[in-house]
Amino acid sequence: MNVLLLFLWKELRDVRRNPQLLPAYLILPPIAIFLPVIITALAPQIMQVDPNDPAMKAMARIVAATPEFQGYAQDEAITRYFLRNVILLFFIMPIGLSSIAAAFSIVAEKQQRTLEPILATPIGDQELLLGKLLAAVVPSVVLTWLSAAIAIALVDIISYNLYGRLLLPDAFWLIGILGLAPLLGICSVLAAMRLSAKSTDPQAANQMTALVIVPVFMLGIGVFGKVLSLSIAAAFGACAVLALVAVLLFRWNVRHFHREEILTRWK
Repeated sequence: MNVLLLFLWKELRDVRRNPQLLPAYLILPPIAIFLPVIITALAPQIMQVDPNDPAMKAMARIVAATPEFQGYAQDEAITRYFLRNVILLFFIMPIGLSSIAAAFSIVAEKQQRTLEPILATPIGDQELLLGKLLAAVVPSVVLTWLSAAIAIALVDIISYNLYGRLLLPDAFWLIGILGLAPLLGICSVLAAMRLSAKSTDPQAANQMTALVIVPVFMLGIGVFGKVLSLSIAAAFGACAVLALVAVLLFRWNVRHFHREEILTRWK
């Protein structure tokens, strides 16, 4: 355990020094924070659109068919519906931030000649990969949680003035922020780590992550996000599925991580 903690501290320090992460850390959180705030503030104006507008009629039908939104005035119910959809930004954050760090996790160390001393230590493959996983995931998840907390506070200030009640966090936001977001980050990191282990160039690993892994996870969010946002049961089910996928991906990484092959093949 002491070896793992020391290795984790070293990995966190390396992640912090990665210049590729700075733009994403500066851009994604403000967008995720202020978009829900803007939507909540502008919701009353949006409701004043012609009620015969096809988009408004479609939203009204969805809201009316969702049991959780019943019992609220239409403008408040539609605001809640908007907030359910905008949470997808907080799913994108851990995927984008952590996968960038993971893409450099192994191949960059090999190029910098810092991987060989690590592989020569008594640390096991599981501990090594777990340390790299946590180092990539923890900062992005913590930043996601902090950004969500700020967004929730700002949204509630506005919603209390508009509707006399706090709209967030509702059950779906709790499940999404505390469950789905970290699990999505973990799965994307494990996929990126496998790619990093097979790559020989950090830039190539980063490009492959940006062009393959991140879009695949984004596509999944786009396809299933709408269904998840309207069903608490589906959100719980998604957490269970992602947890299983994370376990399988971690075992797959451990099974295919051969330190001897890495040391002899990467010259």
